Amino acid sequence: MSLKNAVGGVALIAGTAIGAAVLALPVTTAHLGFITTLCIYTICWFFMTLSALYLLETNLLVGVGTNLISMAEKTFGGFGKIFTFAIYLILLYALTAAYLDGASSWIRHGFSHFNFQIHPFNAAIIAALFTMCIITLGTAFTDWTNRFLMIGLISAFFTLGFSTGENINLELLFLQPNQFDITPLPLIITAFGSAIVIPTLTEYLHGKPKQLVWVVIIGSLIPLITYIIWEFVILGVIPVTGKVSLLTIQQHGHPATDVPLALQALLKNPWITQAATYFSIFALLTSLLGVTLSLFDFLADGLHLSKTFKHKLFLALITFIPPLGFTTFYPRGFIIALSFAGLFVAILLGILPAMMVYQARYRLQLKSPLKILGGKILLAFSILFFLCVSFTEIMNQFKAF
Repeated sequence: MSLKNAVGGVALIAGTAIGAAVLALPVTTAHLGFITTLCIYTICWFFMTLSALYLLETNLLVGVGTNLISMAEKTFGGFGKIFTFAIYLILLYALTAAYLDGASSWIRHGFSHFNFQIHPFNAAIIAALFTMCIITLGTAFTDWTNRFLMIGLISAFFTLGFSTGENINLELLFLQPNQFDITPLPLIITAFGSAIVIPTLTEYLHGKPKQLVWVVIIGSLIPLITYIIWEFVILGVIPVTGKVSLLTIQQHGHPATDVPLALQALLKNPWITQAATYFSIFALLTSLLGVTLSLFDFLADGLHLSKTFKHKLFLALITFIPPLGFTTFYPRGFIIALSFAGLFVAILLGILPAMMVYQARYRLQLKSPLKILGGKILLAFSILFFLCVSFTEIMNQFKAF
């Protein structure tokens, strides 16, 4: 595996995670207090990274080039295959819908500068066509496009950090008392949900265990560091309550556009506004690419389609048409889709990888080129954590209903 491919793998892991959720996180976690939020971020990062490594172990056991369908069938048989297929489609379609909704919000915002109003559905189609063209050209082309977007994301992020440094109010940052609340857990684990690209990444990087482990760990650390800095910046500038506040955005706004607009209203600094705008855009696009590429490859594996031009066109259509329908019927589905996706992330990227590893290691006695440390105890803790997240999401949805 070449260094440039490893760098591309790290960028793909990081870019898939750093997406729509990064914009919503400070809005959703503001009431927790800064220190409590950091602790919860770290716990969620640990278990999501562990699950990604479990998924990698199973993927290498079943074979490079296979996706989650084949992995579930190998470890749990026909029922596992059907269950995984259904949950995976719901999750990936929900995430794709959320990211298309966020991207369409920025497209409409861009057209408004020219005094031209565009329907949300038409804006979502533009975002879908842009993404469709990239992923149908293959993983290598998507990798290079993602690297370009990640350069923009990192540049915007550091510009934002340096520009807001002198405006961060530490008193404002720690004004909110720390309190324990697990209701944001489903959204937070979704923000670390880059494990969906593991099968694509394993094939792209030729299935070398040691290198893949480091790519997964480094790639997952980047979102954690990014979220902590982003939380520090936003909570240190935008108050939790008031006319221009995180609570107002949570109740009436759209995080993809309203967080940067709040920074503009409070700081009156064009550099900060532009950096926040581009950071939001690049974050959405990198995550949209990672999610749709994973869905594209998953459908190809599940439907046993070779990647000819005709099949690629068909796969692209069934990748984007269902989520486009979702954005039509639920145009404000950005937070809704992400929150609802938390339950399926917990099941598919949390509970299922641990159970597949347990089944393969201790029931079927299968040998994988990679064995993640921790044994049965760590597997049990991982399953219990994601069961807790699942229960939390069910309660969240029940309260919302």
